[in-house]
Amino acid sequence: MPPSRRGPWRRSSPILSVERTWIRTDLLVISAAGEIDATSARLLQRATWDDLAPVTVLDLAKVTLLGAAGLRVLAVLAHRAHTEERVIALVSPPHPVSVVLLTFWNDRRVLLYSTLAEALRAHPATIGP
Repeated sequence: MPPSRRGPWRRSSPILSVERTWIRTDLLVISAAGEIDATSARLLQRATWDDLAPVTVLDLAKVTLLGAAGLRVLAVLAHRAHTEERVIALVSPPHPVSVVLLTFWNDRRVLLYSTLAEALRAHPATIGP
């Protein structure tokens, strides 16, 4: 991927902000803050359309609402990652969003972590720095 595509990426709407941060060449963190519903899910979807790393961590720690449209974005992301043989990790600490995930999410290919630090520790560098 060209270096220009690896720079910081941030988009926001009135109820959701999303940021893409390359930690290493093999690790991307996509952070979301706010509400993911039918009106804002496209913003998260756009963040996951661009190139993914071998390991992509989707940090939902600051998400306060995860609706059905948000679950759909996660399902499409999980399918894409599986097809491309990539790893997706979700960060969702114990709060209402994690209840939604635990109730409605059954994709075993996506790893769940309670903190970003835990997710990053679980995926040490697999290729150069």
